[in-house]
Amino acid sequence: MLPLFSRGLRLALVLALSVGYVAWDGHRHSACAAPKGGDDDDEGDDDDKGPKDDEGDDPDDKDQPAVTAGGLFTMATYPVNELLRPLTMTENIGQVRLGVGTDVSSLGAFSSLGVSLEAIYGYTDNFSLIGGFTSAYNFKQFGFYGGFEGSLLYDVVDIRLAANVHRFAIAHGCGANPSEDPPGCMDSMGMLLTGLPNGKYDAGHTQFSLDLMSIDFNEASGNKVTPDLLPSVGVATNPIPQLSLVVFAQLRIVDFNTDAGNFRVPVTGRVEFSPNQKLDIGLEFTLLNIKPPDPQKPFDNRFLSLFVQSRFGK
Repeated sequence: MLPLFSRGLRLALVLALSVGYVAWDGHRHSACAAPKGGDDDDEGDDDDKGPKDDEGDDPDDKDQPAVTAGGLFTMATYPVNELLRPLTMTENIGQVRLGVGTDVSSLGAFSSLGVSLEAIYGYTDNFSLIGGFTSAYNFKQFGFYGGFEGSLLYDVVDIRLAANVHRFAIAHGCGANPSEDPPGCMDSMGMLLTGLPNGKYDAGHTQFSLDLMSIDFNEASGNKVTPDLLPSVGVATNPIPQLSLVVFAQLRIVDFNTDAGNFRVPVTGRVEFSPNQKLDIGLEFTLLNIKPPDPQKPFDNRFLSLFVQSRFGK
């Protein structure tokens, strides 16, 4: 839902390695079993012998696995288990994701809304087109993006490049306008918690960037024309094939300024249910910064979003 997560994040390092291992392991195994007897010269005789089903096929073929070696899935064989899905969308398969979210921070919870609509299409098995719109805080924050994701090493290493027009919301702090401060701006001793976001937001300046590494082309809301460093890492698991649990974190270093006070570390947890190959339903809960400045606490700023995504194609 938030541009910080929706436009740049893929399944993180551990997930990528897991999927890469599955893809590599698939390359080492034949998708179909070898004939039970005889050599190449005997194959013609074997075809004329043995039981056949009503359609003339060998009944043993029904027990063979789907031909998905290397991760080249069709819509009928697309994995329900997220850990087995390829990093790029399979050729001629598209996916559309619709999301709705709200701020659930300590102050101002459920007082704002955001929606998102994102899509990905497999142009080839190792090259996907991507694009979408995301928003938050009653559209005070938004992002439009479009680009591609391609494999440097199929299903192991990908590169993503997208043009992004976006703006971030600017939070009001407690004490900026005492007449607007909610009761939560005071601690148990009645002291004002200056700097704590009070749940109200203003729209920032619109900015254009390339999301290879968030390379900015104009200044906006304190973000200079300097690349931002956005490394991320995460873990994923599937307790059952239809249910995936993902936790990922991102270190956001604006303008490559490595001063400690300039770091932001958002962390997102996602629960996703996939009843079949065509549909996913999920819930994401995000802590916007687990290393906030005083007097904020890691749990003060939160965001919750519900999403549905559907696939279509061959």
